[in-house]
Amino acid sequence: MIGTIALKEFKEIMRDGRIKFSALIIGLMLVASFATAAQRYADISVERESAQAIVAEQWLAQGEKNPHAAAHYGVYAFKTVSPLSFFDTGVGSYTGVSVWLEAHKQNDAEGQPAKDATSIARFGELTAAFTLQLLLPLLVILLAFPAFAGERDNGTLRQLMSMGVKSRDLLFGKALGVGASLFIFVGPILLLGLAALLVVPEGPPYLGHGVLLLLNYLVYAVIFLFLTLAVSAYVSSAKTALALMVGLWAITTFVVPRLAADVSYLANPTPTAYEFQKAITEELEMGLDGVSPDSVVKARREQTLSLYNTDRVEDLPINFQGIIFDIQEELGNQVFDKHYSDLHATYQRQVGVHQLFSLFSPRLAARLASMELAGTSLRHDLEFLRQAENYRRELISTMNRDLTYNSKMGQADYRADANLWAQVEAFEFQPLSLTATLQTMGPNFMVLLIWLGVSVSAAIIAANRLRVMAG
Repeated sequence: MIGTIALKEFKEIMRDGRIKFSALIIGLMLVASFATAAQRYADISVERESAQAIVAEQWLAQGEKNPHAAAHYGVYAFKTVSPLSFFDTGVGSYTGVSVWLEAHKQNDAEGQPAKDATSIARFGELTAAFTLQLLLPLLVILLAFPAFAGERDNGTLRQLMSMGVKSRDLLFGKALGVGASLFIFVGPILLLGLAALLVVPEGPPYLGHGVLLLLNYLVYAVIFLFLTLAVSAYVSSAKTALALMVGLWAITTFVVPRLAADVSYLANPTPTAYEFQKAITEELEMGLDGVSPDSVVKARREQTLSLYNTDRVEDLPINFQGIIFDIQEELGNQVFDKHYSDLHATYQRQVGVHQLFSLFSPRLAARLASMELAGTSLRHDLEFLRQAENYRRELISTMNRDLTYNSKMGQADYRADANLWAQVEAFEFQPLSLTATLQTMGPNFMVLLIWLGVSVSAAIIAANRLRVMAG
């Protein structure tokens, strides 16, 4: 019986020219977004890999100089892009693509693509994720809103119920028919995009991410499918069902995410760039927790002199200036860790507000999960910054060690060469693995499952109500 009902629903949908036209528009948008994404990925991945290679070459070719001067010479670290980053750009347009790594300073990422975008980009980039999050629910609503209400308008619903058709068979038969037609319209395009991961550079390792992305949007579509069927079964006319579902779509797709963004910032405000840097500068000068840098240097000098049993730093077999530079780095890093940890914790609390509001918006839940799987979430960006900062600290430490152990105090003419520069390997960002990503996605998946359970339960209750009304 379910199969018969599904086939009937499928045939009716496929005969509707308006639905096919709407599906064609969404399909074309998906094709355009995939084509644009493929080109952008090819261009930007090559661009950033080339830039990183040039930076590494410049580092090796900087010539002979004092190691501390080389530490100030510094390097750039570029964030590589994943093949899925253009399926869902996430926060990537608003975070930097490179970080300048130098001595005594932890810099912020720079080169945000949004700064170079045109004014129309504020309406959203044409990506597959944007298309699916906004338009896929509309297509589902268009397919499913007349499922029960249309039958009621035509006077055939009571006939179906009087023939002994079980309400759940009717519900799941119609759901299956709508789902089959939806797959015909957009399924092949999404599967083609998934298959493309097998042929693009660096694509195969992200196949698992891609499969989970499709499942994420499948659940998203099924949520709206059963919500629409529930409303269609409950209200008295197809027009009412359509109006209610379009209203629900608008609220959950636009109003709730906007409200979440405003509340997250009001509840967890971040300092301005000026305030943030001012606080760091003050603590660098005054010392963390009241411990001045000069007192730390003095104590370390006494320890070093005692260790080597001498009274003057000039008589040390090492260059104490290198130790001073190391102390300055250590103290600076403590200050940076404190302020950046506080800042990043604020960012995470803001994300937590979005997760809370996703209880009222399946789009928010699907978007948060989508960004994580595409590698474009805030957490992935913070991971890039963490790896870049660790690289900076190791680079500076390498320069200071060479200065300490290969020169003497006051030896202004000491120079290192390419042998030292070669000890510093080129920066290479290591994206989070799928396992590491999944370990933090529990809340997003849980909210989607809650929405799925609520929508299916509401549809079953509404379908059972049909039996009561028919009796």
